[in-house]
Amino acid sequence: MEGRYIISEFNIETGEPLGPHARKFVQHCGCLVRDRLPISAREWKQKINEPHVSFVSDLDKNLIWDDILQHFTLQADDYDDINDDELKELVRKWAMKKMATQF
Repeated sequence: MEGRYIISEFNIETGEPLGPHARKFVQHCGCLVRDRLPISAREWKQKINEPHVSFVSDLDKNLIWDDILQHFTLQADDYDDINDDELKELVRKWAMKKMATQF
């Protein structure tokens, strides 16, 4: 499914989206973190030394990522050394880090 916003500029080293829709991307990530994640989750990821503390599950993180891909199309057309799947994974890692700080 094609998203409404196309992002074709990226920082290839970090995966950060650039260009006119990058701000919308970050804002959408923040909205999803606030609206979709359970308020009972206290940490973004599970801590080994604190198994009793609630955290955001991988399922919730994947659902958020799927929602992002419904609204944004990531294209690597201008980059010869990376394909669309590699780009999506790179941007996903960057987005998860950004959402962890927004959480």
